[in-house]
Amino acid sequence: MNGGSVEIAQPSRPDKESETARPTRLPRPRLLLALITAIAVLGGMAGLGTLTWFDHQATLSEWNANLRLSARLVESHARAAHSAAHANLGMVVGRVASRPLAALKDSRKDREWLDSVLAELPYAIAIAIHDERGDPILAADRLGLFVANAAHRDHFALPLAQPGRTVMSAVVTGRGDQGRVVIFSRAIQDESGRTRGVAEIAIKTDYFIDFYRDMQPEPGSIFLVSRLDGGMVARYPMPDATFTRFDTAKAPFTQFAKGPSGVYRSTSVVDGVERLVAYRNLPDLEMVVTSGMPTEVVFREWSVRTRRNVLLFVAAMALLLTLAAITGESLRHEARLLATGERRTRELTTALAEKDVLFQEVHHRVKNNLQVISSLLTMQSLHVTDEKVKATLKDALDRIHSMGLVHQTLYERNLASNVDLGTYFGKLAEALAGSYSTTPGGVTVEVEVEGTLDLERAVPLGMLANEVLSNALKHAFSDGRRGTIWVTLVREAGEWHFTVRDNGVGMPDKPGRGIGIGLIRALSRQLGGRSHIFVDEGTVVSVTFPA
Repeated sequence: MNGGSVEIAQPSRPDKESETARPTRLPRPRLLLALITAIAVLGGMAGLGTLTWFDHQATLSEWNANLRLSARLVESHARAAHSAAHANLGMVVGRVASRPLAALKDSRKDREWLDSVLAELPYAIAIAIHDERGDPILAADRLGLFVANAAHRDHFALPLAQPGRTVMSAVVTGRGDQGRVVIFSRAIQDESGRTRGVAEIAIKTDYFIDFYRDMQPEPGSIFLVSRLDGGMVARYPMPDATFTRFDTAKAPFTQFAKGPSGVYRSTSVVDGVERLVAYRNLPDLEMVVTSGMPTEVVFREWSVRTRRNVLLFVAAMALLLTLAAITGESLRHEARLLATGERRTRELTTALAEKDVLFQEVHHRVKNNLQVISSLLTMQSLHVTDEKVKATLKDALDRIHSMGLVHQTLYERNLASNVDLGTYFGKLAEALAGSYSTTPGGVTVEVEVEGTLDLERAVPLGMLANEVLSNALKHAFSDGRRGTIWVTLVREAGEWHFTVRDNGVGMPDKPGRGIGIGLIRALSRQLGGRSHIFVDEGTVVSVTFPA
């Protein structure tokens, strides 16, 4: 070998002084305990307050979204009623607009037609036609809702001011057993655009109430449909018959004026219950719809969670204070033990230092003794002419050198019994590469080893490594080629995996009769492991043993 080279990969070793650095003793531990306890209590209170506030906001946000959705459902239902009434009133207006209204009074055919239209409308109880003076002309009205002049009624005056539109009235008290009704009306215009009368459809407010009841609302929930002028169309639950109109200068209409939609919190002017209310303005229908929930219901689960969290906090703080009191009492006992512990620590430190010195001296003497043996064998080899004997003596010297390196590593690294494997294998590879440097060609030895191992197993592992690496350096590149030998030792899944691989000529089919392979297997068994030798683009020796 013309100048072999060794590359060593090993982890950095922490500074020994940092390993043995003594922890700093904190002054006045009881004062620190009191400070920590106070910080824990205040921090817990702050954390509880923050958690409660965020939970409150999350609850409010969730209910805002639910009530907004509910208000959209109320809007959709109101628009459906308006659309159905607009379509049916459109049929009525289309049928009579071009005919004299007075001629309809005695028309049995038209009356029957109105009866058929009424029968097709759920919740509808009457359809009527009034002339421009408000006098009734024709009606499908068995209960007599539209028998009187309607000139002063909202359901007659409002559509006259908005021709072409269908207008929804405020709630109207019906006659007999028909309860409360809402009237949809639309102006009747001829082809010239002259208003000739008004057509009306009356439906029961049950149309709204039944829908709201089917939504299975929480107790205290409200749903409201109101005109923008304050006239109440429908409310669930319905107030008494005396309440039919809101004051638009007061709540809730002052809230409705703030935007097209929103959510507010206020006390109801109808029943005095505080609620969270979502509203939607419908300017095209001149209406506003709302959906409300009592704040008691909105924050009911939040209140339960808050009470539970407060109880847990109080229990935790009580436990903390109890532990703090116990800890404070134990600190007094700890102070008494501390002086004794420090004294014993100093004694043990002194004894450990003396032990380390003794171990270092032992390793140094063992290394020197092995060097003496090595020197004797070297002198003996000078008087031997038989090449086989010389080779045998050289193998013995290498093995002795591998054992000596273990003790040298322990001595130089100031270790008592654990061998730094990275340092050891690096030196071993370097020594063997230099020993066989007379072989023609160039061989690189790459070492990737990490970890430490106790002395009892480091010696047989070192001898095993010496044997395998020596064989590779002697035989793998005997034809003068260049190549590389890889030495790796890793720890995985509770086992050490030691491998020496080369890219040389490979192992012959019939290995020689030397003790090399037998020694490898014997050393593997001594380590409590198993060995495996095979050819893979060169010779591979793999040894696995317990960590």
